[in-house]
Amino acid sequence: MKKTTIKTPTFIALLFLGLSTVFAQDVAMNSNELELFETDYKADPEDKEVIKETALEEGKYAYTSKGKEVIVEIKDGFYTEYHGENEFIKAKIKWSTENNYKLVVTEINKENLPFKEGTVMETEIIKVKGNRFYYESNLEGLTWSGRFRKID
Repeated sequence: MKKTTIKTPTFIALLFLGLSTVFAQDVAMNSNELELFETDYKADPEDKEVIKETALEEGKYAYTSKGKEVIVEIKDGFYTEYHGENEFIKAKIKWSTENNYKLVVTEINKENLPFKEGTVMETEIIKVKGNRFYYESNLEGLTWSGRFRKID
């Protein structure tokens, strides 16, 4: 059986490369430069793909509730319902797909509602026919269907 020997200079070179790799990782993990890199390029967990084409565009819509017309305005990432007599519900609208969005209630000035600020409602636009948008909504386990009419 023939013995293979590693020459001293080769051994020292391999040892040096191995140790420098280990120390380089330690330096990188403790480096302020790495923290700056992570801060600049980390993705915000709330940032997801921006949905550019949505079933409901910015503008005004209307629907009927208890015999009264409710005006809905979608503008600058917010969904606001106007119920007359200075009553309103304002929510942040977050689209997950072209036809699905969540509303997170941010402000309320309306009496006798079963929800409060921070409540989340999910809605899916299930059909579009002309200027009418048919939807199904879910609010804390309560579901219903309805429709919007585009007015502006």
